[in-house]
Amino acid sequence: MVGQQPLELLIKVRILVPERVQAAFPFQSITAMKLDKSSSLFFATKIDSKLREGLALSKPGDKKYFDGSSEEFLRVLEIGDEKDKERWIGKVIKPGPAVTEVDDIQRNVLSILRRIAPNARIPSSAVKIFVLQGGAVSPAVIDDEADGDEVEGSGGPYITY
Repeated sequence: MVGQQPLELLIKVRILVPERVQAAFPFQSITAMKLDKSSSLFFATKIDSKLREGLALSKPGDKKYFDGSSEEFLRVLEIGDEKDKERWIGKVIKPGPAVTEVDDIQRNVLSILRRIAPNARIPSSAVKIFVLQGGAVSPAVIDDEADGDEVEGSGGPYITY
């Protein structure tokens, strides 16, 4: 019976240790993936100059559609560091939408953007899906200063945070 004990320990270790899965090729290893059911998704499009102009010139009544005050509408978020900062506008969606909802969400984002910035041409392929990390998302402010009040280095309407 002394010989059986090491065999039992070896089996227990083999069950508990593996964190990497052996791939088809010896030089590859795959890390086990986990589902994250807590992170929201962000269906968005990058703000280019035409869209930025359209947002800045939107009617006061239409600002509610992208100021971030309502979960039903859009919000503006920054992605990247100070050097390579990009601004994206889109809709925050609760985790785990059904596949059948993705098309509806995309159309909803585009219809709101067409309403608030009719001159900006946004193809449906421009809407991308991102995972949001962190729960604190503050609303953005779109400034459209008068010609004489432009900030130094500004080329027109811009977004401030």
